[in-house]
Amino acid sequence: MLFNSLSFLAFFIVIFFGYWIIPLKKWKYRNLLLLTGSYFFYAQWDWRFCFLLGFSTLLDYFSGIIISNSDSKIKKRFWLFVSIIINVGILGYFKYVNFFIDSFNDLLVSVGLQPNISTLNIILPVGISFYTFHGLSYVLDVYFGKFKVEKNIINYSLFVCFFPMLLAGPIERAPHLLPQLTVGHRFNYQRIVDGMRQFLWGFFKKVVIADNCAMVVNQVFQDPGQHSGTTLVYAAFLFIFQVYADFSGYSDMALGTARMFGIQLMKNFDTPFFSRDLAEFVGRWHISLSTWFKYYIYKPAVKANSSDARKYFFVFLIFLISGFWHGAKWTYIMVGIFAAIFVIISVILRPWTNRFVKNYKTVTIPTPGHIIMIILNLSAATFLAVIFRNDNIHTTNAFAYGILTRFSLSFPKFMSWFLLSLILFMLIVEWCGRKDHHIMEKIGQNWSVYFRWGFYIVVLLLIALAMPQNQEEFIYFQF
Repeated sequence: MLFNSLSFLAFFIVIFFGYWIIPLKKWKYRNLLLLTGSYFFYAQWDWRFCFLLGFSTLLDYFSGIIISNSDSKIKKRFWLFVSIIINVGILGYFKYVNFFIDSFNDLLVSVGLQPNISTLNIILPVGISFYTFHGLSYVLDVYFGKFKVEKNIINYSLFVCFFPMLLAGPIERAPHLLPQLTVGHRFNYQRIVDGMRQFLWGFFKKVVIADNCAMVVNQVFQDPGQHSGTTLVYAAFLFIFQVYADFSGYSDMALGTARMFGIQLMKNFDTPFFSRDLAEFVGRWHISLSTWFKYYIYKPAVKANSSDARKYFFVFLIFLISGFWHGAKWTYIMVGIFAAIFVIISVILRPWTNRFVKNYKTVTIPTPGHIIMIILNLSAATFLAVIFRNDNIHTTNAFAYGILTRFSLSFPKFMSWFLLSLILFMLIVEWCGRKDHHIMEKIGQNWSVYFRWGFYIVVLLLIALAMPQNQEEFIYFQF
């Protein structure tokens, strides 16, 4: 059940009206409705994995209670490790078993042996990386005394599997989301309209930008040897915009949907293309994941007086883990390694770059220095995106070889000025809304009603005219 489907629209209408029909003083029944709806939503992908989701939820729920009630440090630590080991074990089984089998086979072949170890027929549960991190963050916060244990099973279960964030985040932390689930929310017309605006912008990015880019990207990356170097570069740049529009579009739709129920999820993207350097770019991309790593790995390990070498080591480690988190491919690990190198270099050069590049939220139009950094950031991100998109290192090398040996000053195949205009339109709108909580929050706020609705109609017309017939699944569902 995709956000951009009629089945989701029907599902949402039922849940939305059912939620707000329930009186405020009966808000606990609202949570029960959302929880039931979330499991129904998840079951549309594969109902069998609802049992795995339920097991993971109960494991962390009871682990949190036992840790909170225990006076013994040994017992607390034991249940913390039980939760971590089982959660990571389940995640590792579904995501990485075949990766390690293939890698072991390749190692044996490299020393002259002929192994016959076959991979397992494992189906990856959609959203497992996201809801596993929800549960782990809760148990860690309870263990370190940063959050009081939640004893209401319905509230806690909803924290883990609230349907807007269940499949691809954002990755929430208990101190931010759980308090919102333990109170009733009054019907607020303006908040609902605001949520609809954010959902609309996310929908536009997904079905107009991401899905149209995908049609070119899929053809070129499927067989890079058949295309010119110019076409390969064009497809590579389209892919970075595809990933951004796809994932940030999902996040906008998730946040907009949640806001229509009175719930504020964590911001996951903050106009990364306008960043001053690549370190800032990464910090504004998939914010909830980098925040998770910051709170549970970087901060416990790195103190204010830690040496630069220790800081850079843990930055490198986090990016390596982040690459592996995305999936069982050497290309993802390579992305993590290169991203860490780029970020560390950016941090080292920041005292110099900050002299001529101002914060983009304090200027009206980009400065020349800022434009240079935007181009450099986009180039570095596109380089990482090429590695990310290819299935293995061999195809990545073939892609790079094609760019270097077949590049010519000619128009790329599949080039579409209309698609490039749509991307430019997206960037202009995001520049205008870059200072706000979300892009559409204040755009048109001071316009006349005719101009404001004219803008919405333009967006809707672009959706109607440019939406491809074949819809692409969200990229981050595979993680």
